[in-house]
Amino acid sequence: MFARSSGRSILLALAVTLLAGCAREAPETRDVRRAAQRYLDALSRRDVNQIRALATCVTSTTSLVGGRVLDIQPPRGIRMGSLDSLARATTVSQRAADSSWTRSDESRADSLFHRAQLLSRRSALYRNAVRAAQASAPGVALSRDAPLKTRAVRIRIRYAGPLIGPSPVDREATMRLLRAPGGGWIVFSLYLTPDDPRPEMI
Repeated sequence: MFARSSGRSILLALAVTLLAGCAREAPETRDVRRAAQRYLDALSRRDVNQIRALATCVTSTTSLVGGRVLDIQPPRGIRMGSLDSLARATTVSQRAADSSWTRSDESRADSLFHRAQLLSRRSALYRNAVRAAQASAPGVALSRDAPLKTRAVRIRIRYAGPLIGPSPVDREATMRLLRAPGGGWIVFSLYLTPDDPRPEMI
């Protein structure tokens, strides 16, 4: 009898702890978690319309069967004008890097190729962030001073199927979302951790 009562007490304590943890999560953080999970679910279902509605980046769904949110980083802020400037500057840097790589000798080709790849990803990320700002609040003309919020989310993606092998494979990745004033959270970047371009300011 005592053991049964003790077991119930432990289960009750665990339930209270879990509920308290959920209650402590800020409303904005919950919104980010839900937006990230909706996108992961849409990817696993290959729901093209939902994917387009939730994100401005292109993510391969090959062998992707699911995913879940692991951790949400603190918010970061940037003005619309600064984001536009970053997008333009990285586009110029990317073109210069591509040119240097194509004209390089064999001794420097590898390092310049990897730099060109990094800048290509980063340039695409900033352009997708600009589009995400517009998609977050459709029909709203965002001024250069408009404050934007971004969040980085650590996720785990599961891959399975004939291309993967007999057992599923889990990989960690970083997803980034953006919200314009009065708008919803839009995914603008999703990269496996080794490939993440680690952008500045967002």
